[in-house]
Amino acid sequence: MTATTNATVAAGTVSGGDAVITLDHVSVTFHERGRAIEAVKDVSLAVAEGEVYGIVGFSGAGKSTLVRTINLLERPTAGRVLIDGRDVTALKGGALRDLRKRIGFIFQGFNLIGNVTVGENIAFALKAGGWPKNGRKARIGELLRLVGLESKEDSYPSSLSGGQQQRVSIARALANKPEILLCDEATSALDLETTEEILALLKRINRELGITIVFITHQLDVAKTVFDHVAVMEHGRIVEQGATFDVFAEPAHDTTRALVERYLGVAVPPQLVPSLPAGTIVELRYKGDDALEPLISEVARAHDVTIDVLHANVEYFGAQAIGTLLVLVSGDDAPRAAALAALRARVYGYRELDRRALAAGTRDETESEA
Repeated sequence: MTATTNATVAAGTVSGGDAVITLDHVSVTFHERGRAIEAVKDVSLAVAEGEVYGIVGFSGAGKSTLVRTINLLERPTAGRVLIDGRDVTALKGGALRDLRKRIGFIFQGFNLIGNVTVGENIAFALKAGGWPKNGRKARIGELLRLVGLESKEDSYPSSLSGGQQQRVSIARALANKPEILLCDEATSALDLETTEEILALLKRINRELGITIVFITHQLDVAKTVFDHVAVMEHGRIVEQGATFDVFAEPAHDTTRALVERYLGVAVPPQLVPSLPAGTIVELRYKGDDALEPLISEVARAHDVTIDVLHANVEYFGAQAIGTLLVLVSGDDAPRAAALAALRARVYGYRELDRRALAAGTRDETESEA
């Protein structure tokens, strides 16, 4: 699959440039019961200082293994990891500990110590990072104010909600003033409202503290909310990467298209399909400042057809919109064909859907163009 100009396949050499993180042809192979398992395969990417960089993909794509190479929790079996242009791949001992002070890590499962208080959880990170003992109390208070938990210093993790526990995890990850924050599915264990709160906190931390964030997830709600750039992984490889809006507005790879379809797709309840009038059911997709309502009215008048909107969905990636409409185009054969051609020419995503497949609850299309 050849990527579009909006996205690049990441198997080639990446220049570090001003990147704070550079992965250069990184591979990770595990050996299990005499079998070699390639978890990460020849991945190259660069993360600019101060941005939020996302890595997305379905379960088992290799996302967690890849992000763990950045702080060398997983050692690459091939390739290099560079931080601020310095090759850190072979660091050990004190040099490795110093590197990890610069890189905070937030886990999906919070990883808090259950039998000590919130304050003691953070104190543990400060002690491990060599923070002066007489300054730890003040630092704990500062961190808890940052994450909105100043009243919870003496509470135990078991008394906190999931969102509060993740806030403690964030405070602990920030304890030693890292320059980089790695988030491994940091919101997947949370409900929607709490996820939004945690994402807002991370955006504020990124903006106010200037911390570079690398966030892995399978949730496009997360991607659309916080990512500046995104890489899509499948079977250990990065198959597409670029600016978040560009990648998801015009996906070039099948995996990206599947992620987008799962998130942006709209559907008619199968039981309603038999009652729809005769005509062609079409999925239309637009992006940016485009709007389909004037186009639909214009095409309907020009070709003497009826166009009914069956379903619609608009999602914003930052300030830019990606919209999807499901419409029914009805009329005599020739005018209907001309109307469909006019619609196809004016949108970037066009699919004619099969009625029998829709009635069966599937999404098979009779034609697909973009």
